[in-house]
Amino acid sequence: MLKLSHGLSLLKISTNNQNFNRLLVTEVRKTPVFPAFVKLHFTDVKSKYPELKSTEIMKKLSEMYKATPTKELQKLTSNITLPTPKSEKEKMDDRKKLTLARKNGFPRPIAVTGYQVYIHEQLTGNKGKNLEDMKAKLGNASKAWNSLDERSKEPYVTQAMENKLAHLRELRSWCQDHGIAYSERKSVLVNRFFAKHEKSKAAAANAKEIIKKSSKK
Repeated sequence: MLKLSHGLSLLKISTNNQNFNRLLVTEVRKTPVFPAFVKLHFTDVKSKYPELKSTEIMKKLSEMYKATPTKELQKLTSNITLPTPKSEKEKMDDRKKLTLARKNGFPRPIAVTGYQVYIHEQLTGNKGKNLEDMKAKLGNASKAWNSLDERSKEPYVTQAMENKLAHLRELRSWCQDHGIAYSERKSVLVNRFFAKHEKSKAAAANAKEIIKKSSKK
């Protein structure tokens, strides 16, 4: 799978000696600048405004973050310690857990930004196109998006918001159906589901062993 940009990837599929590329929406991991900003200023804001609740403090921090000059945020970014890259074994374990969750109905990512919705619309239905053609079409679509005025982008932004809300509802519903505590982090949900699955499997094996021993008596 080739990562393109802004949460979009191309998956190469081979069937009956034919190759084609499928456009997928993938997760986007952003550099955790805002969490680092919150960690840096939370205590000071809380001391300065002791009457504020945590949600109100976060709102004030958000306002402070938006008002912070780009240069200051860049300095903060340079000081962030990014997580150590995962080993191949860890990546394989993550894929194993995600595959299990997918087989049990875990919702797939969908376009949740106006840009993603527009690009997905432009590149969908290109079965048979080779990689270079798809990359060229993506470049042209990106330029076309950047040339759109805000009014023209509005329908795509609105659709993205609706997609995001629908996706969150799907995630919450999936969690309820499988008895999983909800989290905004999908990796946490996948890990929780896998842990529950393994626990159930161990319990079933233990019950089978007890029955086996009882039958011998």
